[in-house]
Parts: sequence; C-alpha cells; structure tokens
Amino acid sequence: MPSDVKVDRVADVVDKKLVFTQIVCFVDGKERRKLVFSADRCSGCQFCVYACPTNSIQFAGYEMLVAGMPLILDHTTCCFCGICFSLCPDRAFDFSIDGSRSMAVRLAGGAKKLENCVNCKICSEICPAEAVQFRLLKSIDDIHERKILGNELSTRINENNENNKNKNKIDHKIGHKINSKYSLKIDTEKCKLCGKCTAFCDALIAVSRDVTPSNPNPFSEILFREELCDYCGLCEKICPNEAITVESEEKVDCEVGEIAEVEITDACIECGLCKLSCPYEGVEVVKSFEGEIKVQWERLKRVCDWESCKACLNVCKSRAWYIENGELKLEPSLCRFCRACMYACPEKLIEVKLEKIVVETDWEGMLRAVDRILKERKASTGREWLSSLKPLRSSEEVVYERSFDIEYETLETRAILEAIKILDNPVYRRLFELNPDKFLKVIKSR
Repeated sequence: MPSDVKVDRVADVVDKKLVFTQIVCFVDGKERRKLVFSADRCSGCQFCVYACPTNSIQFAGYEMLVAGMPLILDHTTCCFCGICFSLCPDRAFDFSIDGSRSMAVRLAGGAKKLENCVNCKICSEICPAEAVQFRLLKSIDDIHERKILGNELSTRINENNENNKNKNKIDHKIGHKINSKYSLKIDTEKCKLCGKCTAFCDALIAVSRDVTPSNPNPFSEILFREELCDYCGLCEKICPNEAITVESEEKVDCEVGEIAEVEITDACIECGLCKLSCPYEGVEVVKSFEGEIKVQWERLKRVCDWESCKACLNVCKSRAWYIENGELKLEPSLCRFCRACMYACPEKLIEVKLEKIVVETDWEGMLRAVDRILKERKASTGREWLSSLKPLRSSEEVVYERSFDIEYETLETRAILEAIKILDNPVYRRLFELNPDKFLKVIKSR
C-alpha cells in the first residue's frame, strides 16, 4: 500500500448488529466506509461467502445460524468493497461510503407500487422483511371531535332503541346492533379486509391471523366497537371498496382525502408475498434471481420430520415453505432460489438450481462475484481479485489501486487461512468474541 495512505479498521457491536468501519487517510483527506451485518436477517444462503473477493466471510454452520451467529467476518482482511451488501438477497448487510449509500451497486429487482394501490395495511402487515412502511396521515380524531358513549348522542340512540324494539336486530357477521336511525353495516362481499378503516378509527378492529401463501390476507374479519362509534360516517368515505354503510343523523359533511401512505423501502427481499396478497393488483415485483427448485416429495413423506426439524421453515425468509393442514408445503412463486433450504435440509431432499442473477453493472469485480455465486465457488485466495477492485470515493471515480509485495502477500494469505480454520471452530469463535486475550493465550499454547 502507498506510504501516504493509512488504513484503520474497527469492529463493534451496536444494537445486536456487527459494525465494521474502515477509515482511510489520504494526503488530501479521509474516507470512511461502514459495513453493518444484521444476523437476524441472514438465511444462511452463503451468497456473501462465495462473493467475497478476499475470503473474509465464512459460514459458521446451521447450528450457529439458529443460535444467531451465522457468519464469521474478518474485518482485518475485508477490503470494504460492498459486494456482500450488493448481492445479499436477505438485505442482511448495509454499506456506506462517507455516510452515503448512493454509489453502491444493488440487485436489479424489487417491489414497486402501481396506480391501483389504495394505501391499505395488507402488504405492511405481511412483509417478512418489514420493507413496506404504512404511515397514517390523519385519523378520525384529526377531522372532528367524536361524541362517544355517555354523551347526548348515545342517550338518544338508547331511547331510539327502546322505541323501536320491533325494528332492532343483531347482525351476527359483524356483531353490532342495527336500528332504524343509527347503524353501521359492513358488506362482507365487498369488503377485502384491507384494514384501512381500522387504522383510521379505533371503533373498527381488524382481527389478525397467520399468513400462508394459500391464504395471504393478514386479517380474518373486521369487528365493530359500538361504544366508541358516534356514527359520523367518515369511514364510508375512506373505504376503497364502498363496503361500509352508515345511517345516522350525526354524519359529518367534509372532504377526507387520502388518510394513509404506503412506501416500499430498499429492504425488499423480492419474495413477492405483497403481490400475492394484494387484492387490488397494486404492486409489481421484479425478481433478480432466476432458477428452479425441486423437492423429493415422496421421499419427504417417509423421512422428513418437519415438526422437530423445521430447517427449511427456519431459513426461508420469503415464506415459500409453510405448514397447512398438518402438511409441509412449498409455494414456488415465492422462492428466490437462494439455496438456503437446500443447504439446511439434513435429509438432502431439496435441490435448487440458481441459473441467473440480474445486476445492473459492468464492474468486473461484481460480475466475477456473481459468477462465483452461480458456481458455488469461493475466491481461490484471500487476494485473488483485489487488484481488479477499484473502490469508489464520493469525490472521485477511482481513488487508488492496492499493490502488495508478493512474498508478504503469500505469508499474509497463509496467516489468514490458518485464522479462518481456527475460527471455524464454534468454541474458539465464542472464546474470541467473549475474551480475546484469553483466546490468544490458548492459540499460542497449541
């Protein structure tokens, strides 16, 4: 490395995330690169293991994945190129240069809102990556002051109920009283259970349920809390399906406008569950991965003990694997062909062929990383492609190219490979994390 360039690398743990920082001091200033790894988002697909040009990332094994430490990352050999961030299908990495992520290359796919989107709660509730954000712009209390139970209105309703006993009845589908002057009805044939009304007014409640690909709506029904309703009729106006009808002498006459906003962030993992669940066809999903998944279903019925194993269920971030009616099932349309389930299955019942990764870049280092992922091959040495990497700085296209003494590079590579072998052992890895000084003493005494 040039004598006028100094590099400092720091590792830390912040909010259960591994944070690695590299500070490069040039003659004309500094450059700060930050790589953050969120273990809870990792599926164990090992894309980063194959993609890393310096072999700085190792997979710790399925047991360690379940324990919450799936990867072994060596920040001392990391070149902070950002390739792991760019190609991770789970968005388990975050990477920035001088606080900006704008220069990073990302996968070409993702989810996109369409004009049909009604800004409801469905996709935000079911997104496994929490990539869809639902924001309430205004609630019923921002528009008018409600008159709830115990006020003059509720007294009039009670009096009306007494005078119209023969007209009163109970709607068991939505569970509330209906009378001639004050009533709220939900047409269950029109209602798509989008949950938008429940975000707007707390007199309506959405009942949650478990989501499966065959039944992807996160809500089972809408309940009505009569004691909180003043029958203002505003829920009629915000329902995208015109499924709510309110009869009342106290209706509020005003324009409501849009009450909510839905945003799809770059945390999207391209699973397609939002598209599958949307009753309005309001979202489009473009996938960066193409491939094929095959399952030995007949053998699976004989040898798979999914109730105690659950390996495929645990690693699949897109929820393509699921349980329904006591059976293990797969929804191929949600599969991202990441191979995590194939690696995790102890019975080798799953075969995944990843055929293509779409990345919009002509960066040679990135394209070589993609090729290694497709072939499931690691970089041959810790510095195999380092000379071809040209790290970017926000002010210049190319900052510098690293050069190494051949003899020193060989010794360094040997030391790296030896350290990787040692840290592959979970016992040594744990000791290294808890007590580095004791770890060094143990290693020296070997």
